Amino acid sequence: MKLKTPIYLLLISTLLMSCSANKIIFPTQIEYSTDSQRVVDTFIPYIQSMGYTVLNPMDTRMTMQGPSGFMTAEYIETDWFMTGVRDKDTGNEFIVKQKVWILVDSPVITIETVYGYLDGEEMVIFESASPDLYTAVKALPEGLNNLVSSKAL
Repeated sequence: MKLKTPIYLLLISTLLMSCSANKIIFPTQIEYSTDSQRVVDTFIPYIQSMGYTVLNPMDTRMTMQGPSGFMTAEYIETDWFMTGVRDKDTGNEFIVKQKVWILVDSPVITIETVYGYLDGEEMVIFESASPDLYTAVKALPEGLNNLVSSKAL
């Protein structure tokens, strides 16, 4: 009986810590099954409807060098977006930038999320987010994933 009590306490404390801990934000990858230009034409209005400003709505085509040579991609970048969530220590508001690569040569979409806050003139970037910030940061990538699924892109 004495051995079971510490094990139960360890399990409960692990569960509580894992539920309230910060989550690491990884780039999101989505597969698509249609023309890349159709994906771009669908994504830009959706991104704008989420409150983001797209910096390059008319000039998305770019060439990148990858491990197997050059590849063509449609690239969409947003301006910094105010999340409304503040850092508990400094009181600064978190801002988010989304970068979307839609590969033309292979049916893969990669969404990279960059977020942090301005501390004076210095940008402080984070790799993990508290649960309330995680919801704000991942809303666009999850929405784009749902958009690809629902419209059969």
